[in-house]
Amino acid sequence: MKSHNTSSLIKPESEKTIQFKIASINLFNYLSPPNAYYDFENIYSQEQWQKKQLWFSELLNEQQPDIVGFQEVFSTNELKTLCDNLGYKYFAVIDEPNIENDFIYSSPVVAIASKFPIVDIQAVTASSELAVIMGLQDFNFSRKVLRATIELPTIGLCDCYVVHLKSKRADLPCEQGNLEGLSTSASLLAKQALGRWQSDMQRGSEVALLFHAMLQRRENTNNAMMLMGDFNDTLDSAILNVFNVQRSDIHNADIKMTDLSRLPDYAIDKSFSYYQLCDAYSLYIKSQNEAASSQARPASHYFGTKGSVLDYILLSNEFNTDNSASLAEVSAYMTYDRHLINPEYDIDSHSTDHAPVIASIKIR
Repeated sequence: MKSHNTSSLIKPESEKTIQFKIASINLFNYLSPPNAYYDFENIYSQEQWQKKQLWFSELLNEQQPDIVGFQEVFSTNELKTLCDNLGYKYFAVIDEPNIENDFIYSSPVVAIASKFPIVDIQAVTASSELAVIMGLQDFNFSRKVLRATIELPTIGLCDCYVVHLKSKRADLPCEQGNLEGLSTSASLLAKQALGRWQSDMQRGSEVALLFHAMLQRRENTNNAMMLMGDFNDTLDSAILNVFNVQRSDIHNADIKMTDLSRLPDYAIDKSFSYYQLCDAYSLYIKSQNEAASSQARPASHYFGTKGSVLDYILLSNEFNTDNSASLAEVSAYMTYDRHLINPEYDIDSHSTDHAPVIASIKIR
């Protein structure tokens, strides 16, 4: 019989029904040797791979999240084994990376592990009809979006989405050399501008079409929702703000043309709130004192010395205490960043370039 770490597997039943944790973790090129990520030179030694495995094992043992969304997964079998040994009975993945020359991997995938039952697993598909209306032909997510339906204590079925949205990296597909009519410097600037805009358009389309698919699923099932992952942008950007559409963003004339016009304002607001997503960090801070609310939000990723929040957990109104019918609240939130702020080479050298984010959920 396979042994498990009983400290992570066994919890009193009363505790299970009171609180649980959700985490989103970018594993940063999680690929076992002798395989290579992106280039034939990028191969971990056995010592480096064991150090990487140990870092994530200790993180999960220390923080004890009950549901974990992973990004940048190449070695899905190895991740499943790691999670299984830590007491995660349920594990799911809906895609596989691209492999060239039998050992060079690209296009990592997302995965999810859970201590609660996963009753359904699907890849999210975008509406082809809406994509065409938006001017997009043959649209695909840059990385497949995973939807796992999980049976949560008290809350019941919850659709948990794991994403790794298109990065801001300029990936303009054009031949080497200067763009027509431009010097080298001008050409590089133009390529950067064009490539960044192309990436933004892809990421923006992913956000809009994913949000539509989530609303459609919510309409059909009434399941609670969680969306977690590496968004590769800040939540207050124009692109990601799609996840946080408010009534104030909708023209009154558009509301008056619908059956909502017969409702009082509070009922209209309530009808919208049922479909909206809330940032778990903001839900936690809102419940804290002024001192906590005034603190700067920790970055989850650094480019040079500039920090940004790219990793998020978004929740439906079942977790929002502003909703009188809410079932749970965000009781704690952590950005696990000590390996970024004060790294120790012997421990952190092969960890991750992102800070995992962890939300504690308390049943009301």
